[in-house]
Amino acid sequence: MINEILKKYLNNEKTGNISNYTLRDVSELLHYLQNPHKKFKTIHIAGTNGKGSTAFMLSSILKKSGYKTGLYTSPHLIKINERIKINLIDITDSLLLKHISFIDSVVEEYKLMPTYFDILTAVALNYFNDENVDIAVIETGLGGRLDSTNIITPELSILTDISIDHTNVLGNSIEDITNEKCGIIKKGIPVITSNIDSEVLNIIKNHIKEKKSRLYAYNINFSAQSIRWENNHFIFNYKSEEYSLYDIKLKLFPIHQIKNTSVVLASLSFLKQNGFPGIADDIIYNELEILSVPGRFQTLNLNPLIVYDPAHNFNAIKNLIDGLDEFYSEKSKTYIISMMRDKADSSTLNLFKNKKTIFYLLNDERAYIPESGEFALLVNNDNIIIDILKKTTNDTMIIFTGTFRIYNSAINIVKQFNNKNGSSG
Repeated sequence: MINEILKKYLNNEKTGNISNYTLRDVSELLHYLQNPHKKFKTIHIAGTNGKGSTAFMLSSILKKSGYKTGLYTSPHLIKINERIKINLIDITDSLLLKHISFIDSVVEEYKLMPTYFDILTAVALNYFNDENVDIAVIETGLGGRLDSTNIITPELSILTDISIDHTNVLGNSIEDITNEKCGIIKKGIPVITSNIDSEVLNIIKNHIKEKKSRLYAYNINFSAQSIRWENNHFIFNYKSEEYSLYDIKLKLFPIHQIKNTSVVLASLSFLKQNGFPGIADDIIYNELEILSVPGRFQTLNLNPLIVYDPAHNFNAIKNLIDGLDEFYSEKSKTYIISMMRDKADSSTLNLFKNKKTIFYLLNDERAYIPESGEFALLVNNDNIIIDILKKTTNDTMIIFTGTFRIYNSAINIVKQFNNKNGSSG
């Protein structure tokens, strides 16, 4: 029933051809819902890479600190409920159906034309208000300025690393894309950013000046220092104008997660001084040492080591490959990749040129189909990959990557491999 209702709405995620990209319809819809987004506190996150990890870390630590915390992210890995959480627990089918049905009836009554993402955003905000959350962490879906989530006025805005992506919507230059992401900056609302590229940072500073906001920037106002790798954890010191934390152990990988974590720590420092005093250092230490983000460098199998990571643009994939080459140098690596057409530019595909790479052909209308000879092995049969896994020794590492949409296939392939092989999951 949930999917039947959602099928009525334009789903830009499905095709990648973005239309009706505007705040008009979601604003109108939320007006008729009596503006639930104005009744609880929020944090807003935009950027090209790192949004999801940053959002999850913030939510996890806020929850552990005793605050009822909403989390709205996209896309989902397996089930749509994953996008909308309170205290990291997915919205139930019954509650999701209740809110979607109600919002669908409002759309019909007032003859509105929201998109699929508008509907889900409205559901999340309505749910968080109904459940009286203390705060909600809201991740943009696409861009910032015209993203459905940009109807909120947060306590804090976060801009994670910005790079070239979604050029068909956001623009072909880093300047255009950064301006779109900076659309989430609100008058007088502080901004925390991980961006260190001078061009990107100067554009952010111009928006900050225009909106009379304050900027907290990585390597200027806060930083990570003395970084090292021990026992499958990064260990580093965090230093800012307000306070320092030493010997933080971080389970997340690859190394750019240290920068995302530093943004989280700067955000928590701000929140602690502005209405959330329950955030404590021991909670931060404990959570970061054990925290895993679903679908982010997720271990699917131990022997052989099989992981999944959603890296799907040039910067994210390069960070992943470089991190594996540096910190897992003792293992040979096989990449099993799929990509969407709008992500598969030549520079990104070339990152795999000298790597042992299997291209997995997804049954997806947005999927990129390589030209003949572009990859040594093209596979659309799970059994072929399972046979390859059976021959894999424990000194080899298998990495599924390139898109969120290969996650479900990776899970199923590893499950079949373990069933047939009796391997350790």
